[in-house]
This record gives sequence, C-alpha cells and structure tokens, in this order.
Amino acid sequence: MMKLRELVKDMIQLETTLSGFEVKFGVKSSEFYQAMNAGELAEFDALDDYRMEFIEWLALYKTWLSFAESYRQLVMRQPIAIQIKTALGSRHESFVFAS
Repeated sequence: MMKLRELVKDMIQLETTLSGFEVKFGVKSSEFYQAMNAGELAEFDALDDYRMEFIEWLALYKTWLSFAESYRQLVMRQPIAIQIKTALGSRHESFVFAS
C-alpha cells in the first residue's frame, strides 16, 4: 500500500507534467478530460501529433485522478495531524502536537 507522503510526491510530479500540456493547449486537464469524454475533440483524431499527445495527456490525467482518489481514501483513514507528525518524526523526534 502506498504511503501518503509517497502519493503526494507522485501527484506533484504528475501535476508538473500535466501543467506542460495545460500551458501548450491553453486548458486545464479537468476541462480537457471532460471534452475528451464528451467526444468534443474528435476532430483532432486525424492529426497524428495531437492524437498521440492527447492519448498521453488523457492517460496521465486518469492516473492523477486515481492518485487523487487514493489520497482521499488515505486521508479519511489517517488524520492529517498524524500524517504530518509521522512525516516530520524522523527530523523532529521531540515534536509534540498541542491537543
């Protein structure tokens, strides 16, 4: 099972890659995803360069959505304060949360 800290790191790396597509095509990944699912981008199917980029963008965004759901589920199981304490524990052994 993936740890929350590793998941956040992977999500940020994906977001960096996704932002490259967003800047290039001028839309956020969520809107691109909705347009793809609605069939609004079919006109690009004949354009090989864009089709391959769209396939990659779509796959990366679906992966990000999966990670986001995993993150949500992990956060529901472990309070944020405990996660932060765990992440900082190795560097701050005496760190104590006020109740």
